[in-house]
Amino acid sequence: MEIRVSGRATIKHQSTGDVYEIEEEELSWDCVGGGEDRGMGPEEQYEASVDHLQLGNLSWSIWEYPVGVESYKSTNVGPHELIEDFDYGLEHSEPDAFDILDQYSIPENAFSIFMDSYHHTGDLLADHGDDLGDQLINRMIFSQQIGAMEAYLSDTILKKAKESSKIRNRLILQDKDLSKEKFTLEEIDRTSDFVKAKVLDHLTSVMYHNLKKVEVLYNIAFGFRFLDLTPNADDLFRAIILRHDCVHRNGHDKDGNKILIFSKVFVQETADKIKYLVEQIENTLNQQAKFGCNT
Repeated sequence: MEIRVSGRATIKHQSTGDVYEIEEEELSWDCVGGGEDRGMGPEEQYEASVDHLQLGNLSWSIWEYPVGVESYKSTNVGPHELIEDFDYGLEHSEPDAFDILDQYSIPENAFSIFMDSYHHTGDLLADHGDDLGDQLINRMIFSQQIGAMEAYLSDTILKKAKESSKIRNRLILQDKDLSKEKFTLEEIDRTSDFVKAKVLDHLTSVMYHNLKKVEVLYNIAFGFRFLDLTPNADDLFRAIILRHDCVHRNGHDKDGNKILIFSKVFVQETADKIKYLVEQIENTLNQQAKFGCNT
C-alpha cells in the first residue's frame, strides 16, 4: 500500500486573509491506528500533519477498510478556509483474486455472531453505560452495533455467493460494477475458478454501511429488498451517519458541535432496530432455503 499525493494545498487564514501554500513534500504520513475491527479486519487510519507557523496544526487523514480499500479521507485546516486541496489517496497494486479471501475466513453462521454481539453490547451498556448522551462508552457501544450489522450483511452474502453458482451468475449479469469488468485470457488462466473468485473479491470491497447499495446487491442475489422489511429504515440511515461522526470526528458533527444524543435509551433503541432488520433478513433467507430458492 502506498499513499498517493500530488499538487498542493492552498489555505486562506481566517483572520488576516493571507493565503498560504503547503507543498506535498511537507507531508509525512504515519499509521496512527484506529484499529476498530468491523468484521473484515481492522479499520486503519493514516495521517499527515503540518504544524504551520501562521495557520497552526493542519492534518490530512485517510481510512482503509477492508484491506486495500480507501473508505474515507478528511482534511482538517481548523478555522481557516481550504481553497485548494492535494489530490491524495491510497494506491494499491492489484491483488490476486483470492488474496482478500485468504486473509478473511467467512464465518459459518453470521446470524449467531451478530446475536452474540447484540447481547454482549447490551450487557456492557446496562452495566457500564451512562444516561447522559455524550459519554464515550455509549458511543463505543453504538459504533460496535453498527459494525455488527455491517459484518452480518457482508458475511451473509459472501457465504451464499460462495456456495451458489446461481447467485454468482445473477450478480455477474445484473450488478453494474461486475457486469462491466473485462479480463484477459492470461488473467483467467492464471486463477483457478476465476469467476467465482472475482465475484467474492468484489463483494469484499463493498462498503456495507451503504445500505442502499447493499440492498441492491441483496435484491439481485436473493430477490428481496431488505429495507422494505423494516419500518425503521430512516432511523438506520441516521444511525450510520452518527456512527461516522463517532469514529471519525470523536462524537462531533461536521461543524464541530458535540453530539449529545447517545443516551443509554437511544443506544439500546438503535440496537433493537438493527436486530429487527437482521432478524427479518435471516427469516426471509431461511424461508427461501426451506423451499429450495436461490440455491
